[in-house]
Amino acid sequence: MIQGEGGFSLPETALVLAIFGLMTAVATPALTAALSRGRAAAGAREMSMEMARLRSRAITERRIVGMRMTRLPDGYAWRICLDGDGDGLGGPDIAAGIDSCGESRNLWERYEGIDFRLPGVAIPEVPPGQGTLAPSGDPVRFGQSDTISFTPRGTSSTGTLYVGDGRAGLFAVVLYGRTGRIRTWRFDRQGHRWVM
Repeated sequence: MIQGEGGFSLPETALVLAIFGLMTAVATPALTAALSRGRAAAGAREMSMEMARLRSRAITERRIVGMRMTRLPDGYAWRICLDGDGDGLGGPDIAAGIDSCGESRNLWERYEGIDFRLPGVAIPEVPPGQGTLAPSGDPVRFGQSDTISFTPRGTSSTGTLYVGDGRAGLFAVVLYGRTGRIRTWRFDRQGHRWVM
């Protein structure tokens, strides 16, 4: 019998390699899904921290600050905007340069495959919502202007950002306007429900 390195025969070595290849083929999709969920979680955490930072900035600077969300061909982007005349953030004031906005930012360039999106199936709304989210629904739910504002009093817009990869990972960053509180939920696909 021909011996390979380490005392294994060639048939034994072939069997070990075949088992290793099979295990790798089975584990790769699970590992890929886990990595994608991790990126979605990181994107949701970044948005939560960004909102908290903007709320603190509004209180400290005693003016309205916020995020202006825009849908682009590649996905969503946002800019940090500052109220320049005390009447809140608005499209006409931004266009006129009265409300100043910074550089455009997005999630998909930092977290591969991650953006503001909903999965390809209907799912329940994140609590306290009671309805159902359609697959084609808007993942940025802050009114028609998609502007998230924070006031010097600590209050804010109310709404939800759905952050995900469109498959394995979905998170909801919920902003409660009266208190400015931010909560992040994860969608449990097996239980078909939102969990903290």
